[in-house]
Amino acid sequence: MRKILFIHGPNLNLLGEREPEIYGHLTLAQLNEQIAAFAQKCQVEPAFFQSNHEGQIIDFMQSHRREALGMVINAGALTHYSYALRDAISAINLPAVEVHLSDIHRREAFRHVSVIREVCLAQISGLGVESYLRGLEVVLGFLGREELQKFLKTAASADDAYRACVKILKRDFPKYNWTGIYLVEGNELVVHNYIGAPTPHTRIPIGQGICGAAVAAEETIIVPDVNADPRYLACSIETKSEIVVPIQGRRIYGEIDIDSHTPGAFHEYDRHWLEGMAKDLAEFLEMNQ
Repeated sequence: MRKILFIHGPNLNLLGEREPEIYGHLTLAQLNEQIAAFAQKCQVEPAFFQSNHEGQIIDFMQSHRREALGMVINAGALTHYSYALRDAISAINLPAVEVHLSDIHRREAFRHVSVIREVCLAQISGLGVESYLRGLEVVLGFLGREELQKFLKTAASADDAYRACVKILKRDFPKYNWTGIYLVEGNELVVHNYIGAPTPHTRIPIGQGICGAAVAAEETIIVPDVNADPRYLACSIETKSEIVVPIQGRRIYGEIDIDSHTPGAFHEYDRHWLEGMAKDLAEFLEMNQ
């Protein structure tokens, strides 16, 4: 199973008793339990570490650099001044996300500065435990795109490429309850392959539904609440939100369509890695026409 490091910096061992009005009432053990439960759903093995000492954190990162695939780090106060930690994150060359329980940009001015931000994929703060979960998603989005790019170098066909993309996304993101590819055929979108419940919408006219609207507009559409969007073509009463990303190069070849049973499941980070993977698919198609 893929190993991801979860690192907690100084004073996070006091969670639950340290300024609960800012950091909440979860203890560090309870926080790790929630992260571990989510990581398991993502088929990830979390490795947790907490220290109040800069050197110990750096030693832990370095000692696991060859076996881990990524890192989610809440460096605490070290975030704001530790160039040694910044250099360590850069040196071990693992995809990393900086996270914080509280919103550091709404607190003291010194907390607005992060010296590690530029060597991380993203900075996520102010969401409590969700900061860590979303941080893991960002790491998995990065790794998933890398995996798809590697696969495309030797893929035998477009069909294989589409199937690999869907498989990677469904494996890594439990919130992606229905994950599929639609291809453009004339004036319609035709379902190619998917993982999830059977869909009644195997052919969708371009311009109709959220899928058809994304192709007609040539842009990604994120719908936080499908029941509030008149364009939605009902597939399942369990579907609450949707994202549709065109596979677009010199023309639009199709789209990645994902439904979730969770309201508001999709964020700008989802858009980022899905648009990246759609771009990779389009480039593969154009190189192999």
